[in-house]
Amino acid sequence: MNALAPKRLLPQSSPQVSSRPPHARGTLDNVLIEAAMDLFAAYGYRGTSLAKIARAAGVTKGALYWHFTDKEDFFIAVAEKVLAEWGKSIYGGSSATNKAQYADEFLEVFAKTAALNQTNPWVTRLLLIVSLESHKIGPRVLRMIRKQNLRGFTHYEELIQRGIDLGAFDPKLDVKWAATQIYSTYLGLANLWYLHGERFNLRRSLERQARAFLKHWSKRP
Repeated sequence: MNALAPKRLLPQSSPQVSSRPPHARGTLDNVLIEAAMDLFAAYGYRGTSLAKIARAAGVTKGALYWHFTDKEDFFIAVAEKVLAEWGKSIYGGSSATNKAQYADEFLEVFAKTAALNQTNPWVTRLLLIVSLESHKIGPRVLRMIRKQNLRGFTHYEELIQRGIDLGAFDPKLDVKWAATQIYSTYLGLANLWYLHGERFNLRRSLERQARAFLKHWSKRP
């Protein structure tokens, strides 16, 4: 992403965070988020510094504190932006109204997930790394990771519940456990793909697993 960075946003000084006035995030923040996003993608969380973000955005380091508190604040903004875009891409389409349409929609969720990972492979990888180290980074990052995790589960639970309502799945299916199976399967397959690259076909693997879920969860006792 190549954002056009302004030459100078603020005077070269570092205002105290506690004394700054309330600030509504807008266009300038998006420029900084885009710059931080590229750096987190390239260097990871620990390899990205405020100085690097400032240079990439074309602003002074002191100017960053007018918009964001610290690196954690940047990372949270980047993660929330990317995951909101992913959620809209995966779940923002029209919903199925019958059993046949639902099967296609269910498979499409897995296909879109694979496509987004292949386009932006750093997103899930970085979030996994940060998830494992979030207790060392700070409580705000941990809360954000937990919130995004629960949001992902909610999407899966809603998808599965609609499958039950449309008659595609067994009405006795445990929705929360089914969502857990989808989530854990996705992370496992994504991890294999990160390790082995194109030798492991992520899209085909996710599609096969989606079809297995459709077949298994549709069975009646």
